[in-house]
Amino acid sequence: MGKLKFRVHPLFILFGIYFAFTGKVFSFLTYTLCALIHEMGHSISAEKSGYRLVNVTLMPFGAVVKGDISGMGYKDEIRVALAGPAINFCIGVSILALWWLFPETYPYTEIAVTANFALCFINLIPCFPLDGGRVLLCSLSLILKRKTAVFICKLLGTVFALVFFALFILSCFTGVNYSLLFFALFMIFGITEKNSNDRYIRIYESISYQSLKNGKEIMSFAVNEDFTVKRLYRKMDSGRLYRIYVFSYEGEIKKILEPYEVVDLLKTKSPYEKLI
Repeated sequence: MGKLKFRVHPLFILFGIYFAFTGKVFSFLTYTLCALIHEMGHSISAEKSGYRLVNVTLMPFGAVVKGDISGMGYKDEIRVALAGPAINFCIGVSILALWWLFPETYPYTEIAVTANFALCFINLIPCFPLDGGRVLLCSLSLILKRKTAVFICKLLGTVFALVFFALFILSCFTGVNYSLLFFALFMIFGITEKNSNDRYIRIYESISYQSLKNGKEIMSFAVNEDFTVKRLYRKMDSGRLYRIYVFSYEGEIKKILEPYEVVDLLKTKSPYEKLI
């Protein structure tokens, strides 16, 4: 299984330069760390559904993860989308609890609370490329055609981008708020950018000469005949191969899946199908 790769969008670099010139480098680094934790929440949730992230693009207010995730059910996609904001919210609440127990930590952790809650609630705005937009897309896809749902979400995202840009223009008459401009640009880039590498892909480990160069342990476990591919993913470790004993309702061995059969099964079946 490949490692999670991170890319940096030019807009993210400009955002960092802006923070540097305003003397807020520590704030920028804190937001960056919280954004990475946010994406790890997505990654962990995706793996539980049998998928993994291969690329994450860092942008000013988080990261954009989009692309073809065909095969993943809408409910699982919603869980993956909400996992990022959820982990930021939990960290924010945990630090608040820390203040109650150790008030002296407040000056050192205030920015971390702000960053985590900001990433949580901003990402819940229901428009692309934010997590709230993906939740909206999945919800609409349950009742509308996917193309129609995508069009609605992108249209809504465009409206939000224009609103934030208008707010930036208004701020120029009182006190320029560049964060509004960056946020508007972030949403525009997320709506228009097309990159097939930022996607979830299925987890499976092929058997090849190269993959066996250091040897692999073969693990065995027993399941019933109602066991699904999705449940199998949750038990798997990509560094091992598996032999699976499938038992019938009567308690008899119905089938033994050898490692090569398990690999083929993971390549061809959806997460919601039964093993046999």
